[in-house]
Amino acid sequence: MIDNAAIAIQNGAPIALERIASINDNTLQSHYHAFYELFYLEEGKRSVVIDERSYDLEPGDFVIYPPYTMHRSFSAQGVSFSRIVLYFMPATIPPELRQALNAKVEPYELVLERDKHGILEQIEALITEQTKSGKFQADALQSRLKLLLISALRAEYKTPQPRSEPKMTAIIAYIQQHYFEPGLSLDELAARFFISKSYLCREFKRFTSLSFVAYLNKIRVLHAQRLFVESDKTITAISAEVGFGSLTHFERVFVQHTQSTPKRMCASMRLMRDHPDNTLRPGHYETAKAVLGL
Repeated sequence: MIDNAAIAIQNGAPIALERIASINDNTLQSHYHAFYELFYLEEGKRSVVIDERSYDLEPGDFVIYPPYTMHRSFSAQGVSFSRIVLYFMPATIPPELRQALNAKVEPYELVLERDKHGILEQIEALITEQTKSGKFQADALQSRLKLLLISALRAEYKTPQPRSEPKMTAIIAYIQQHYFEPGLSLDELAARFFISKSYLCREFKRFTSLSFVAYLNKIRVLHAQRLFVESDKTITAISAEVGFGSLTHFERVFVQHTQSTPKRMCASMRLMRDHPDNTLRPGHYETAKAVLGL
């Protein structure tokens, strides 16, 4: 299914959202992006995988994914559902809100009916505002977004219990903690967790929808992108820090996962980091190149 809200964000909109009703619309591979995502389940049943944990959502539950959080969602075959997705760039909210959202990467299961009603009402107001045009629309969207996020953080909620996948959860958690080690391999994991290599390959693919190598490379590329923003280290240094044995291998894998070279993306991301009020997006390399003197 076409994600029009994501297309709008990629084309420069700082905030975009849409309501989608579907069936058998499953995200087979975990993915991440450079913006925030609020996923709100309106009707039906849906499961989400966040890093190494999976949760079942009920109507009214929602998740707020910070940038560069590995995630995917799926439903059982033939089960219909309706969701609202809200995407927003980090610069649209103040640092205090970003810090609070980044600290809770788990589903919100609201306890009180008034909170459930209030959150949905504010999401509906954002959808309505998005259809308007003219003076102050961008300001109104940003103000409504802040109010929605503050309400979500203030609400009384509990976190659904993750599904029980003890062995694979432990393995993926280990990968998340040791991704930067050049020698990390299927053989090491199979020996460490006392399972056969063939069983590990099969269960890993079932749980993540990716092969071990593809998942590990994706995690390494994700952390490289974080270091582009969080540090001023060279691309060569970042390549080694996230576990690649050579710069050439890093560049090849990076392009496969992002359709951009590390140099191009690093320049754009650092320009946006240092000039958060401009309207540049990661594709605007030529401007970044000139500003950074590359």
